Amino acid sequence: MTAPYSPPPAGYPYPAPMPVKKPAKFAALAWTAVILGIVGVVGSPVIFLNNLTAVVAGVGFVLGVIALFGSKKVLAAIGVVLSVLAIVFTVIAQNAAVEDLKDRLGLPATDDNASGQTYSIGQTHRGTDVDITIADAKAFTTSDVAAPKQNAPATSFQVTLANHSAEPWSAAMLIMQATAGSTTAEQVYDTDFEGSPSQDILPGKELTYRIAFVDAPGDLTIQVGSVGGDKVYFVHKR
Repeated sequence: MTAPYSPPPAGYPYPAPMPVKKPAKFAALAWTAVILGIVGVVGSPVIFLNNLTAVVAGVGFVLGVIALFGSKKVLAAIGVVLSVLAIVFTVIAQNAAVEDLKDRLGLPATDDNASGQTYSIGQTHRGTDVDITIADAKAFTTSDVAAPKQNAPATSFQVTLANHSAEPWSAAMLIMQATAGSTTAEQVYDTDFEGSPSQDILPGKELTYRIAFVDAPGDLTIQVGSVGGDKVYFVHKR
């Protein structure tokens, strides 16, 4: 005969329940971001391959950002940083490769000073087709037949145009204006200053001439532009 079941007394030592471990949230994404970031950094110096590794790093960045909302925040942050570094290294490597290729082929380097930039007298603007240099400021007095003012203090500058394109470039396309302080600077037309030339500059050749402006209070700013081209400024400090 089976004995009747009776419940255990109060306080009976039951075994403690096993703790339930919560699964890590987005942990796989965090690890994936780290791996993709490492691949991007390692591949960034390899030209032609780094385009692909930059895309891989971009994917790693997105996954890392998502993983930041999970439980592996530190790991996700590492993945994001590695991915960003991979993209930055790729851009630097590709720019260096382009400049090296241009140097080997004898092509002009990329202009770091684009349209709208300001230069000091003596510096060169490397344009799309023509390099423009304004230098060698010299003070003088206009002659008795000068226009618009005779026997007036003025300053002349040497202009050098270097054509690095594959086609002839017309100097007539160059447009030059100047301001002294906040007023228009008057360009000198004299026996030695007949204005800007209009002849063509052949590929690989230079054209040098001088321009002059009547002196006026304030710094002289020479605005140089070309038809359909860049517009830059050269400043002569007084």
